[in-house]
Amino acid sequence: MVYAPQTQSGTFFNSQERHVRSLQIISALTIAQDRWRHGQHVFKIGVDVQRSSFDGTSDSRGLDIVRLDGSLAERTTYRQVVAEQNVAGTELAAFIQDRWRVNDRLSLELGLRADREAITEKINVSPRGGLSISVLPEGRGILRGGLGKFVERTPLTVGAFTQYERATTQRFAASGAALGDPITFAHVIDGPLRSPESLVQTAAWDQRFGRKVFFKAAYVHRTGSHGYILNPDPARGALILSSSGKSKYWEVETTGRYLANERRDLTVSYVHSRSNHDLNAYDDFFGNFREPIIRANENSLSATDVPHRWIVRGSLGLPGKWAFSPLYEWRTGFPWSAVDEFQDFVGERNRSGRLPRVSTFDFTFTRPFQFKKYRFTAGVRMFNAFGSGDERDVQANVTAPDYGTFYNPIRRSIGFVLSAGFP
Repeated sequence: MVYAPQTQSGTFFNSQERHVRSLQIISALTIAQDRWRHGQHVFKIGVDVQRSSFDGTSDSRGLDIVRLDGSLAERTTYRQVVAEQNVAGTELAAFIQDRWRVNDRLSLELGLRADREAITEKINVSPRGGLSISVLPEGRGILRGGLGKFVERTPLTVGAFTQYERATTQRFAASGAALGDPITFAHVIDGPLRSPESLVQTAAWDQRFGRKVFFKAAYVHRTGSHGYILNPDPARGALILSSSGKSKYWEVETTGRYLANERRDLTVSYVHSRSNHDLNAYDDFFGNFREPIIRANENSLSATDVPHRWIVRGSLGLPGKWAFSPLYEWRTGFPWSAVDEFQDFVGERNRSGRLPRVSTFDFTFTRPFQFKKYRFTAGVRMFNAFGSGDERDVQANVTAPDYGTFYNPIRRSIGFVLSAGFP
């Protein structure tokens, strides 16, 4: 596989094969109690047992990074031995939940979950709670909120980290002279691993004006910790796996909906958000589709950070049972990172700029049909009807003559809709 400033060529550098087996048993008991301890309760108690294993192989081939003139800048090689992986583990979980309807205006939901992780061999406890208060009569104004800790399951591929093939890299000057000795990166786990977890806080206000107008305002804040990240250390000759990754995400959403009747409605939504996290997520490099080049980890904007997003959608019933359903989206472009001739990042990652903003208009135009006793819906669907040409990629290599040029626009396309039903 060859990385050049303006092209990528050759074959993909990695091939994998996995055989996965999983057996899961879940049991839950629900108990409803009316008028017990100040209200109605619905209790749910359950257990979850899962035994999973996988064995597989991973075969990585060479990777070259070349300059604009074709000279070799960096070469990565792997031992010509197919690496074998074999990991198994049993996960246990137990949970209890209470949906408590105190009265006609106040409802609470409380829960507790305990998980025993197979890879980390630790027990994680996750408390959660939420409430709903009907502030205005007849449910015209409802305040909702929640707070919870959520723990992610550790993929078995994390347990196979030390079983994957090791990379050896060496850099070269434009003249072809070596810029140092080759470095083989041993796979090292930095301290005891912990399960990734998030602390999530939510608040929302739902209000209804009459029978046709609805409004929602919501806030979500999520703080993540103990994410699995990779960090290369050339001085030690080590590729280090740790569970020190952090992330932070928040968003404010406002949505309004006008419901004229069953065939005519309009919804307008705006979301303002911010997303930061550690960028060397383990799954990016040792997941199903690997990134071949591993550079130093940074905590910066996520690759899908979108500060502003508008969505307008609806449906309009037309004569002859035709239905016109438009969807318009406008959002900020994703951030991108500049790289140099060695594919090293230039400046802070995901801070070099943003792709052009996206502005697309899609729609479907359909109606129901009946042929004998069969009913179906048919019509057309148009994507990017205005052909706005929003580019989705950028030339990020500072040595390329077209550095900073955007390309790969969203194309206009048309398709057909057909859905059938049977009596």
